[in-house]
Amino acid sequence: MRIEDIQPGMRLAKDIHDPHGHILMRAGLAITERQIRAFKSWGIHEVEITSDEAPNPREIRDPKAIAEIHQLLDTQFSLSNLDHPTVQALHQLCLRRALGQP
Repeated sequence: MRIEDIQPGMRLAKDIHDPHGHILMRAGLAITERQIRAFKSWGIHEVEITSDEAPNPREIRDPKAIAEIHQLLDTQFSLSNLDHPTVQALHQLCLRRALGQP
């Protein structure tokens, strides 16, 4: 899709690389207005966008695997104050990433 047609919130279907092969942005991430400006400054004219109907292939749905991830995170955060808003936000971020969710 042409950069001019991209809207914030759309998700990348493929990683974006610089000319040296370094990853600039990973597939599956939601695009922001700032990133659209960055694409233009990097000279990127087109990117592949995922459709909303396509399921996330990285998302974990197995209840047993989900329970194991929860248990692992509970252990990792056992010495942290989960009542603190920042720790709660970090815990939720880790959980979403471990489950393959955006």
